[in-house]
Amino acid sequence: MSIHPTAIVSREASISPEAEVGPYAVIVGRVDIGPHTVVESHVRLGSPYGDVVIGAHNYIQSGATLGAPPQDWSYKSGHTRLIIGDHNRIGEGASLNLGSEEGGGVTRVGDRVFIMANAHVGHDCQIGDDVVLTNLVQLAGHVAVERNVIIGGVAAVTQFVRLGEFSFLAAGAFANKDILPYTIAEGHWATPRALNKVGLKRAGVSEGERRNLDRAVRILLKTSLTVEEALEKIAHDCEADTRIAHLTRFVSGSERGVARG
Repeated sequence: MSIHPTAIVSREASISPEAEVGPYAVIVGRVDIGPHTVVESHVRLGSPYGDVVIGAHNYIQSGATLGAPPQDWSYKSGHTRLIIGDHNRIGEGASLNLGSEEGGGVTRVGDRVFIMANAHVGHDCQIGDDVVLTNLVQLAGHVAVERNVIIGGVAAVTQFVRLGEFSFLAAGAFANKDILPYTIAEGHWATPRALNKVGLKRAGVSEGERRNLDRAVRILLKTSLTVEEALEKIAHDCEADTRIAHLTRFVSGSERGVARG
């Protein structure tokens, strides 16, 4: 174990012998750090309000704050969690809050997630695998980001909004409704503009699948159709496969409503 002598580490913390904690880091309360995770200088982990669990092979850069209490006026006390998976990078000055008891009690970050400088992940957010949050991205509480999503710099997402898998939210966009999977969205307020063809091609999605998804997305973006009518037309006009099934489930399960223009 490599813990710099200037670091302040709680007796309640559990740190792998193969982890590294840098100068002037502060670790408060119950914090679990897995093997080969590097905590750079001036990082703050944990608080008296809950547990922070950090997996293996993570890189947490200077000035990041992980495990502060929820930014919620209704929060008075409690003991909740922040859980971070493996092979993630958390950039300088990023902040990730604990969950809230009313929101399920857990803020969760998956594996291979890149959270860049000064980004914020609010209480009860659920971040899937292989997600990129670019510099200064701001996620309010209860946001769900599915796998392989990329969010451009200085973008913001309001509470309870979902971003579907393989979607791309452009730099400077503000999202207050669910963003369809597989789409590129932009604007204030953000709406999908087109299929994320480049992202899907890079992910190995076949040309036929991309055409099928493009047809479905175009149907959903026709505001002359109700959501129910669009789903019926997709069932009739598009070939059934796992991605179309995910798209239609996402739309059917939307509580905030999907952004359609």
